[in-house]
Amino acid sequence: MPGSLRFTFWIATLATAVNAVAYALTFAERTSYWLLFSLPLLFLVWPGIVAQWRRVPRRNLRSEIFGNIPRWMKISVIGLLVFAFANFFICRSLNDGAQPQILADGQTALVARGGALVRSLDAAEFRRARAVQFRMMSGFFVACFGVAALLAEACWMKNGPAMADRKV
Repeated sequence: MPGSLRFTFWIATLATAVNAVAYALTFAERTSYWLLFSLPLLFLVWPGIVAQWRRVPRRNLRSEIFGNIPRWMKISVIGLLVFAFANFFICRSLNDGAQPQILADGQTALVARGGALVRSLDAAEFRRARAVQFRMMSGFFVACFGVAALLAEACWMKNGPAMADRKV
C-alpha cells in the first residue's frame, strides 16, 4: 500500500475508533469537547481519499481481476450512512429540535433557532441535553471517518499493485 494511502487509512481508522469511544461515553453523559480537534483531520483525510480515487484507472473499478470489493465493506458503508442520518434525527428529536444553552441570567434552557425558549432545564437535564448534542456530532464523525477508512481499503483493492495480494 502506498505511503499516502496508508497514512490516510490509519488516520481515518484511528479517528473512527476515538470518535466511537466518545460517542459511547455520551450515553453516560460524558462529553469530550477536545474531540473537536478531529475536525481538521476530516479536511485532511477526505481530500486524500478523493486524490487516491482519482488515480485509480476507471476500467479497474469494474474489473474483478483487480480485486472485488467485499460485500461486508459495501454493507458497512451503507450502514454507516444510515447510522449518520438516523443518529442526526434521533438526537434532534431528543432535544426537541433545539440547542441547550446557558442564558444571560444563568438559567439553562433549550433554545430554538429564532431564540425562542423551548423549555427550561435543571442541571441534570442540561447535562443530558448537551450529551445528546455532542452525540449528534461524534456520530457524524464516526460515519465520516469510517467511510473514509473503508474507501481507502477499497482504493487499495482496485489499484494495480494490489494484484500481488489478491487471488484471481
